[in-house]
Amino acid sequence: MIHNRPVRVRFAVHGAALRVKELSATVSNEMLYHAFSAFGEVERAVHIVDEKGRPTGEGIVEFERKPSANEALHQIRDKVFLLTS
Repeated sequence: MIHNRPVRVRFAVHGAALRVKELSATVSNEMLYHAFSAFGEVERAVHIVDEKGRPTGEGIVEFERKPSANEALHQIRDKVFLLTS
């Protein structure tokens, strides 16, 4: 949960990528990367920004391996996962 809102996570188009929603504007790419590194090697983590450079509240986390993405998905759905600054 972030700011008392549940974080929604699901698979993105990339086979080992997750789309993360309901991110706080204070969550950086680095924070996203380190938070999801607990589940396996992360290739890239991006908090998506709009045309003015403002965070959209959505992000993409790409893992090196699909089992790591699966583990993250299952752990986050089954437990509370907090990203704080």
